Parts: sequence; C-alpha cells; structure tokens
Amino acid sequence: MSYRPLIAVVAYTLGPDRVSRWRSGGYAVPAPYIEALRRAGARTAIVSPGEQEQGSPEELLDPFDGLVLVGGGDINPARYGALPDTEHSYGVDSARDELEIALLLAADAMTMPVLCICRGMQLMNVAFGGTLTQHLPIVPGLLPHGVPSEDTQSLHDVEVEPTNRLFASTGATTLTCSSHHHQGVDRVGEGLVVTGRSRDGLVEAIERDAPLDEQSSWIVGVQWHPEDTAADDPAQQALFDAVTNLAKWRGSRARPGETRGRSRDYFLTDHEPRWGEWFEAEAAAVADALGPIALRVEHVGSTSVPGLAAKPVVDIQVSVARLAPRTTFVEPLEGLGYRFVADPVETECEYFSREDDPKEERKFHLRVCWVGSDWERRHLAFRDWLRAHPGDAAAYADLKRTAAAEHPNDVHTYTDAKTAFIRDIEARAAATADPAPPPA
Repeated sequence: MSYRPLIAVVAYTLGPDRVSRWRSGGYAVPAPYIEALRRAGARTAIVSPGEQEQGSPEELLDPFDGLVLVGGGDINPARYGALPDTEHSYGVDSARDELEIALLLAADAMTMPVLCICRGMQLMNVAFGGTLTQHLPIVPGLLPHGVPSEDTQSLHDVEVEPTNRLFASTGATTLTCSSHHHQGVDRVGEGLVVTGRSRDGLVEAIERDAPLDEQSSWIVGVQWHPEDTAADDPAQQALFDAVTNLAKWRGSRARPGETRGRSRDYFLTDHEPRWGEWFEAEAAAVADALGPIALRVEHVGSTSVPGLAAKPVVDIQVSVARLAPRTTFVEPLEGLGYRFVADPVETECEYFSREDDPKEERKFHLRVCWVGSDWERRHLAFRDWLRAHPGDAAAYADLKRTAAAEHPNDVHTYTDAKTAFIRDIEARAAATADPAPPPA
C-alpha cells in the first residue's frame, strides 16, 4: 500500500452560540477543506487553539507530515503593530493566532510542507514580519474581493509567473479564484516572495523564498479559497494535491538513524532487452495521442542504457512547446491510462505514471517537459553519457545496488543517494556537449 500522509489542519474556535446545544462551544473545520485533502489522498486531523499550552510546536507537529492553515476571522492587529479597525474587524482569536504562528515557524524549521489559505496567508505574512491592510473595500481602485462578515463572494482571475511553487503546483499562469476576504497583504514579510496578483495589483499569493527542491521549505499562501471550487477545477484541487504529495514524500522517508521507509516496494534487476521494445510501442501510442504537441519522445533513465541494472520502469520524456494549460496533454495521457501526479517543486516538467496488468510486468513513468529546457537537456545528456562510457555506467549500477540495499522501502532516500553522481555526470557532459539538435 502507498503511504497516506497525515496532515494537521488548525481549527476555528466556535463560541457557545455557534452550534445548537453546544453550550460550551467547540472547534471545527469547514468540510470543503477536509474533502479536498481527502481527494488528494491525505488523512487529516484537527489541531485546536490551546494545544500550544500542552507542549512545544515541534512536539505538536511530530506525528504529522504536513500542515494546512485555513480561513477564519481577523488576526489581532497588535501582532503587526497596528491599532484595531473596530468598525470592520471581526472574529479575532488571539489563541489561534499564537498557535498558528508557532506551528508555521516550527514547520518552516522542520521543512514540513504548509498550505496557507485566506486568513492562513495573512497569518503567514504576519508571522514573517509583514503587515496587513485591515479593510480592502475602502481602498480606492480595488476589485470586489468579498466581505466574509457580509457573506459576499467574488470570482476573479489571479496571474501567476511560471517560475515558482504556485505554478509548479497548479500548472496555470491564470487561475480563476473564489474570493471572500476583507483584509490583505500590505508590506510583504521577510523571506517571502509574491507569486500571484489580481489585475488590481493586490497580492494574492506568497511563498517562502527558497530553492525549488524537495529539501527546501514549501510554504505557499493563497488569498482566495481553493476549497470552494476544487471539486470542479483541477488547478484549485492541485494545491491540495501538491501539499499532500510533498507530505507523502516527507512521511515515507526513513526516520533519522533508520533505513526502512514507508514508500512502495522497489527493486533492481539486470537489464532486460524488452525494455527498448516496450518503449518503442509506448512512444508510438503517446505520439499518436498527443499529436503535433509532442515535439520529441525519448527513452531516458536507466532502462534506456544497454546493460545497466535498473528498476523495471521505462522512463519516457516528451518535449512540448509549453506546459500550460495542462489539459492539452493531461487529458490525452489519461486516455492512455496514465495517472497524473502533481510535482509541487518542478516548473519544467509534469509527471505521469502507468502500471499495466501485473502479469505483463510493464511499468511506465512519463515526464512532459519544455523543449529546450534544462530538464530536457540534463536527462538526455546523462543518458547519452552512460551509453558512451560503460565504466561510468557500471559505477552507477554499483551505486544503485548499494543504495537499494541500504534503503529498502524508501525510494526517496534511494533517489537522493544517486544525486551527487548524476550531477557530476551532467556537469561533465555539459562541458563537452555540442549544441542540442532541433526537435524532429
């Protein structure tokens, strides 16, 4: 069974009057957040304000693989050095502010993935030293963004640059967003970067300014409510898929000092001549399904190198002119039986997998990448170098067998163990490479 990550969701505090016959109040999370995380494959657990009194934030987060901060009332303006707007503020819960800030900063230190939604994004900005505009409707020139206390809502577009975690997660340069918030980011916090704006210039998305890789902090904040439309909009659901996938990768790794993780079983086998035949047949089917958008279809990875031991998975690389919108290639590939898996940190390619009838033993991983991208260049160069240098291919096989023996049930740590070798080969290949040929 594939590991299902456990994600903490911080709850609202409900007063005694919020739920009939709950005389002492309670704690709750609106269902759409939980439903979106479940669709992504996550398990969820509610963490409630006041928990910080029972232990450190690191202890509270220890059982979890990811964190989601959801919408709700206003943040106490004293936390960002402002006086309260008593006419417009609502739902201030200082205990929730305290808990969420502590958990967010601890998650950042622990490189735990975090998705921050609406109030969550505002809290994220304040946690890193930023400030808020307390009532957007009185700011000249802004679009309607909805006012929660008046139960109003707005649909508007958010523009995204294709170089950040938000684009990597959603695969979209324009998102149609459900919005109901009366506050917004004013001064951006330290170590954060703006990754999305509405056409009126309002900050709609921020994220931690860190390298785009699995080892860095993935903290993404969106000012809108993706849970409102996620059931019908794949780009909005992709945000929940992204935090869940990262939580899964993090949680299935072996703990420090251990070797066994909780990822799917994997194994290495000697080179199988049928791998090339499987690629040729599958490449023809992929090219036919994608039509003219498939500019190049290549066999990459270890199964493409004669004589090299490998996991028995055929890696296919498809080069296209652009990655957005995803629907141009996701729908045709899903028609071939591929499963799309959102990669929340890679902006140059998209990932798919397919496993045929187990009796046939055929498995395929497929990546759609930008033609001419660094991703395309590096993977072709690595393949071609190993084909031309049998000694390096043999050393790579030995490294892989050692890593597989040391890290059973932990394919992520197995992959990490190969990284330095791969980067060295890529650098050597780049130093001697001729210009890349044009796509066929």
